[in-house]
Amino acid sequence: MKPTNEHRKAAARTAAITTEPVAITLYRLTLPMTGGIVALMGLGLADAYFIAQIGLNELAALGFALPVTYGVNSIGLGLGMAISVLVSRYLGQNRPQAAARLITDARVLVIVAGLGLQLMLYCSLEPLLSLMGAGQQVLGLAAEFMALWLPVVPVLLLTLTANTTLRAIGSPGKSAAVLALLAIANAALDPLLIFGYGPLPGIGIAGAGLASALAWLIAFTVSDYMLGAQERLILRGRQRPRPMFLNWRRLLTVGIPAIVANLTTPLAAAILTALIATYGATAIAGFTVATRIEALCLLVVFALSSTLPMFIGQNLGARRYDRIETALFGTLRFSLLLQALIWLALLPGAQRVTPWFSDNPEVSTVANFYLWIVPLSYGGQAITILVMVSLNVLQRPKTALWVTVLRLLLITLPLALLGSYLGGLSGLFTGFAIGNAFAGVIAWRIARSVWQEHVNQHATRGKKTPVEPG
Repeated sequence: MKPTNEHRKAAARTAAITTEPVAITLYRLTLPMTGGIVALMGLGLADAYFIAQIGLNELAALGFALPVTYGVNSIGLGLGMAISVLVSRYLGQNRPQAAARLITDARVLVIVAGLGLQLMLYCSLEPLLSLMGAGQQVLGLAAEFMALWLPVVPVLLLTLTANTTLRAIGSPGKSAAVLALLAIANAALDPLLIFGYGPLPGIGIAGAGLASALAWLIAFTVSDYMLGAQERLILRGRQRPRPMFLNWRRLLTVGIPAIVANLTTPLAAAILTALIATYGATAIAGFTVATRIEALCLLVVFALSSTLPMFIGQNLGARRYDRIETALFGTLRFSLLLQALIWLALLPGAQRVTPWFSDNPEVSTVANFYLWIVPLSYGGQAITILVMVSLNVLQRPKTALWVTVLRLLLITLPLALLGSYLGGLSGLFTGFAIGNAFAGVIAWRIARSVWQEHVNQHATRGKKTPVEPG
């Protein structure tokens, strides 16, 4: 097939990613994503800020709804990771048509997954919220939020995977623009739908759910146009079942472990929320405020975790293993130093920021405790995040899953439970922080071991052939 202008542009992007200086390339790719993720974090902050103006129970209800929304996002991110792994390698091997076929087939899989997930949540939402410890009044408010958010689940998954795909092809600027649009739309709609304006009636916390749903619809429209009309990576016409199912199998080989790994984060958040719920609605509200601020503190790491897999994948396809090693371990060292500096900044800064979200002094006290203790371990958390996404691209999805499960379910949560038993709420936060730090040390050692094994394998093969995706 004759290359199109879009395919030639993609080839030029790949050439830059696989030849230009590593640090400069990662900076160029990550900078727009940092802006995009700032905007995305602003979405969560806007929800927390406006809902906090309604009341304490509404803010607590948002805290119970968040693990469910994170769970849905995790499935989209897991599928997006699988698409990113395969597409970036195809582009590194200069096979744009194969990448387009995979992206098109993946969209069908995402729609099927979205509809199934939506049905499951409709049937299990209230028992799930009760299991996390939501009381009757707070549960009802959380259900109001979710009732208007759930209908958009398939579109949300399509948007998340499209956004990941834009990064995989080397267009982080477009990906960041979609995230910024999502955040701006949500922030603009939140006050209109929560409080009302003119003839438009306010519907409280349900308005926040509707604002999010409408914002995702807007972002989907734009991302679909970018992938389909601008990049020509969505193929039209009838899809043949056999090649499509083969691509689904390749995607799920990477995607299922990535989804499970991503799901451990909201699962851990749900368990942590249930533990904190035993200290009352004030504790949950303070925890909700703190985690929204926490997300901003980790934004550079989140930006790197979205661009590093694409960099590794395209260089893996081009067999530039020296560049991969430099990028992987360079970003780990950089993240460790950066998060230490952020913790030092939070020590005097947290107590000035938390009152913006709630004038309740007990809520601010809980949020401050969290932000003084847990961010000390952000370096360990950053390492586990970056190692996990890198292992997926290096065709070690099960090892990536193990890193995530080890950190969240086998180390941090047990230590948080022990800390709660020994020292109450501050002990819980301390145990969680110690677990993060310990898991980071283990993740670094795993990354070093896997990379050495990878280097040895390719030295044995004599680097004769590229690694075939799937």
